[in-house]
Amino acid sequence: MRKLIIAAVVLTVAGAFSPARAERLLTEEKAITEMLPGAESVEKVARPVTAVELAAIKAQLGGFLNSDSKAAPDPKEFVFHFGLKGGKRAGAALLDTQPGKWGVVGFAIGLDAASGKIANMAVTTLSEKRGRPVALKSFLRQFFGKSRADKFETGKDVNAIAGATVSTKAAAFAARKAVVVYSVLFPRN
Repeated sequence: MRKLIIAAVVLTVAGAFSPARAERLLTEEKAITEMLPGAESVEKVARPVTAVELAAIKAQLGGFLNSDSKAAPDPKEFVFHFGLKGGKRAGAALLDTQPGKWGVVGFAIGLDAASGKIANMAVTTLSEKRGRPVALKSFLRQFFGKSRADKFETGKDVNAIAGATVSTKAAAFAARKAVVVYSVLFPRN
C-alpha cells in the first residue's frame, strides 16, 4: 500500500512538471477562412525575406522575432494568405506561434490588405494552464484596428489578463509582428 501511495505521488508530481500538450482550437484552413471573411479565393504567398528586410523587421520588434526575447533561427520566408475579392487582395492572414509559459501559443492574424491594420485575430493552438482567456474574442478584439504605429504594450495599449502575463505578451507580440512583417514585405504605396 505504501508503494502504491508513493507511486501515485510521484506520478502526480511528474505530471505537474511535464510539458503541456498544445490543444488545437482551429485548423490552419479554418483559421485562414476565419481571418479572410468573404474571400472569393485565397492566394498563398511564400515571400522570401532579405537580410535587409529581416533586419528592419527585427529592429521594429526590439531585436527579436519571439515574445520571450530569445534568439531563434532566422526565417528564410514568411507565408501570407491573401483573400481575393474581384481579383484584388482584400485581406491578408499570417499564422504565427509564440512561446507561452507552458508551451507554444498559435495565432492567426487577419489584416486589411490596403491599410495593414489588424482586422481579426484568433488563437489556433494553446497549451497554457492559466492563459486560456487569450483565446476569447473579447480579449482579442482589443487588437482590431491596430497598426504599425501602435505600441502593443501590455498595461498601456493592451489590457493584460491577470495570471496570464506571458500569454498576454505573446498575443500582443504576435499581433505587432504581423503588422510589422506585413508593412516591411508588402509596403503600401
